[in-house]
Amino acid sequence: MIYAVVLAAVLLAVAWISFSRFVLGKSLEAPDLTKLSLEEASALAAERGLHVVADPGRADFSEDVPPHKVRGQVPVPKTEVKSGQTIKVFLSLGPRTIRVPEVSGMTPRTATLALAKAGLKEGAVSVSRLPGQGVVGQGVAPGTTATPETSVDLLVTRGAADVAYVMPDLIGRDFERVKTAFEARGFRMGGVKSQSYEGAAAGTILRQYPQAGYPVTLKDTLSFVVASAEGPPS
Repeated sequence: MIYAVVLAAVLLAVAWISFSRFVLGKSLEAPDLTKLSLEEASALAAERGLHVVADPGRADFSEDVPPHKVRGQVPVPKTEVKSGQTIKVFLSLGPRTIRVPEVSGMTPRTATLALAKAGLKEGAVSVSRLPGQGVVGQGVAPGTTATPETSVDLLVTRGAADVAYVMPDLIGRDFERVKTAFEARGFRMGGVKSQSYEGAAAGTILRQYPQAGYPVTLKDTLSFVVASAEGPPS
């Protein structure tokens, strides 16, 4: 009687173990599928009796994992899994990229703000004397894709340098002719005063500002004292 009870218990234990293995499957470790393509991950998992399914809702950017490669998985690597179990994988979209904005024509400050807003940084700033004002060039072409925090060099111009001339001696010359010649070259006429001067024909330049020999640019204003048509006071 006792033998029969023991034998029944052993048979029951063996049946339970067999049933558990049949239902639960063989225990093994989840393989590391990181940086594999979906096809490579599926093949590796299949060797261990596992299935792989990509979760498109969890695809995301990654600085370390190339596009279309596995960046993560559930269960994680080395977790105990059962044969026939499914591993969910999340694919990489690659590094996040930014389309470089057009900053030419902006002031340096506006260009810096535009780059920062796009997730980029201002790089080296070079100053030139090219015509115009503000940013006239950028180190990364507009529309180019770049990674976050990429530095974009700027070329800024402050306009052409003022050209200085030496003021000629105009004393004794006819004011109208001098005025016409200087205005044709872009100079500005300022105050013109008349003064009687014995022996000087009307319209003759008596004094000039700036004086002869001084530097003068197109930003300067020229002033003259001109002999009047009236004779000297008696």
